[in-house]
Amino acid sequence: QQILANRTAMFIMQASESVISVCFNSSLLRYGGDMAVGAMTILTSVMQFAMLPLQGIAQGAQPIMSFNYGAKKMDRVKKAYRLLMVCSFTYTMIFCLAVEIAPGFFVHLFNSSSQELFEMTKWALRIYMAATGVFGIQLAVQQVFMALGQAKISLFIACLRKIILLIPLIYILPHFFADKVFAVFLAEPVSDFISVTVAATLFFLNIKKILKEGEV
Repeated sequence: QQILANRTAMFIMQASESVISVCFNSSLLRYGGDMAVGAMTILTSVMQFAMLPLQGIAQGAQPIMSFNYGAKKMDRVKKAYRLLMVCSFTYTMIFCLAVEIAPGFFVHLFNSSSQELFEMTKWALRIYMAATGVFGIQLAVQQVFMALGQAKISLFIACLRKIILLIPLIYILPHFFADKVFAVFLAEPVSDFISVTVAATLFFLNIKKILKEGEV
């Protein structure tokens, strides 16, 4: 069940990337034209800098938690998920601060020809990555639930950020802001913040019960 859930979660995340890309690009093309779409391409690339190492940390911790949970060594499970959360949060917070302080450095990695695109992407990057600092918590919680055999909760968290929240927000937020392009970019941090809040709440409500069941 755990292996199937893990594969399903990975499939959902990969498949949703294409759908989200279409949603972002169609909205940005409507409100901001080709320049906004070009900026979005760079933002997606910068986001990968944050996500790929973070996923590596989380997936590396998963078998450690699973093994100790199966061996009924709950103290080690606690130490593992606490370390995972600290590492994930620290990494994403440092990355987020770096982007907010020096967005031009990251944009320059992917654009060196158009000054207009460069300036727009710097502005958009600060909005798009605004909540990345806390996102490490969500991914860590998702992997903790996966490692402890809570496939349904883990899959819900995996779907929440992108499918349940982000896609609708891309189309809803522009109706509430005069700057439509700003509203489309804002969908990402709003989705991140809500999903982190929900994931953290689910963790605190369920972790004691899960660990107690594992001791039986």
